[in-house]
Amino acid sequence: MKKIFLVLLFFLIINFNSALSKDKYVGSGQVQFLDLDIDIFDNYLKTPSGYSPLQFWIAVENGKPIWSTYWYCPNSSCTDIRAPKSESKKECELQAQNYYKKNENINKDIECFIFAKRLKIVWDNGYQPENWKQSLVKSSFTKSQIKSKFKELGFYNNNSVSSNTTTTPKITKKIEKKENKKVIKKYSESGERSIALSWDGYEDLIAGTVEFDEADYKGTLNLSLPNNDGSCDGSYSLQQGGKGTWQIACTNNMGAAGTLKWTENGGVTGIGRDHNDKKVKFTVSKKS
Repeated sequence: MKKIFLVLLFFLIINFNSALSKDKYVGSGQVQFLDLDIDIFDNYLKTPSGYSPLQFWIAVENGKPIWSTYWYCPNSSCTDIRAPKSESKKECELQAQNYYKKNENINKDIECFIFAKRLKIVWDNGYQPENWKQSLVKSSFTKSQIKSKFKELGFYNNNSVSSNTTTTPKITKKIEKKENKKVIKKYSESGERSIALSWDGYEDLIAGTVEFDEADYKGTLNLSLPNNDGSCDGSYSLQQGGKGTWQIACTNNMGAAGTLKWTENGGVTGIGRDHNDKKVKFTVSKKS
């Protein structure tokens, strides 16, 4: 009788662990991150003091991420559940659809899936590490270390992942050459421009000025909040194609991060989320 009980217990444990390991919200398939996607994942890891990374979601098209979003959680109450995952999935997809409709006038059918839970890469691309710890990243990782880890796991510069056509590698090589040529162009610019910012929690539109100090497509910024709520310091990174990422940390222990779209005349629009998952949108004026 004791042996029968132990056998039943063994199979129950196996079935329970199997059920836990299957998560319909976790993505699968081949996906290759670009440098912009690495920047966004770096923002996901670099949480403000008192917060930890929770979930990193992506939408994929033709083997490349076309949208990324993520959430933090307070260290004091951080679990792998951020409301129902179905709501997180819908919100990610809605963010992406709204972005493409507004900025590129495209109606896209987008589906988001979880790429990382906390500090573990859970996306299934067919690669099986010998040890589960190989799928872990660290908050202290530099962008170079993130690239090395992603390359090790097959998510970055993986030459074994290629299209069935012979033309794709040539097109990719041409695009990369064009991007590199533009990114290495040296310049610097600093000054002050008008900004209009909408932040959930503030009833009125926040209007003011933003100071920036930019060099080689990267820069820092400073923004004063209304109602004597303090100021925010942050940074941004611009990429080929008019896209980029931004993040700010404020003296009132708040902060936010997200993506932006810019033009060569200096106009910028950005969207993102703060540490309490509230929406943040802004527009920076063009060069005068």
